[in-house]
Amino acid sequence: MTALAKLETPLLPVSISEVPWEPIGIHGLQRKILGYDEQSGHVTFLLDIPAGWHGGGVAHYHECCEEVLLLSGSVTLDGSHYWHAGDYFYRPAHVVHGIDEKSEEGARALVRCDARMELLLVHEPDSHAEYPLPAFDDPRGHVFDLPLNEAPRLETNSFPSTWDLRALSDNAQTGARTILVTIPAGWEGDPEGPGQSWEAYCLDGEVSSAETTYHAGDYTVGDGSTPPLAARASKAGARFILWCFDKT
Repeated sequence: MTALAKLETPLLPVSISEVPWEPIGIHGLQRKILGYDEQSGHVTFLLDIPAGWHGGGVAHYHECCEEVLLLSGSVTLDGSHYWHAGDYFYRPAHVVHGIDEKSEEGARALVRCDARMELLLVHEPDSHAEYPLPAFDDPRGHVFDLPLNEAPRLETNSFPSTWDLRALSDNAQTGARTILVTIPAGWEGDPEGPGQSWEAYCLDGEVSSAETTYHAGDYTVGDGSTPPLAARASKAGARFILWCFDKT
């Protein structure tokens, strides 16, 4: 699958149940790739962390961002702070982390990276806690741990007024942002596109478009002229994660 953020029309749903697991590295991690851009390395995937997992234990950083929503379980990358189900974080490029990676109970996470992820090792880290290197430069900042139920409300005219929008991270310079969207039960409408390309992953509920219905675990993409999930109605309501990219 290529050109995630630049398709002219939405894909039909990519369902996690139809995507195979593939191993990552040698420590037991697996992922299901939902979307991938060959040219940039931009990838969105579902990550499975097995119970009793331990990572490589070497501090490192990346030249890409890591954006994660923990869907179940818990995990730590420093041996002390744990992310739990419902926690979101946005780690920009050039942030050192991963000194004590483990998960006693296992976890599932939704992950997005904006370029190819290569591990750049730091053999003598300054701290066990995550910290930025001098090259750190990301207007979104380092969103270390944001529970979804604490995300601030987002006020915008780009979406129907009855949708509940929560800002998870935001680049005020380019308009790129990640949003938790809640559509109320019984909603119907014909919204306009947000004016920027997007990806979306349905967390729960269902959303109907003119061609299909998106359910929990479905993923798709669209361009700026197409409303998220090409939404026309939601009989029972729905929640989904929406990644909006730079405005052009």
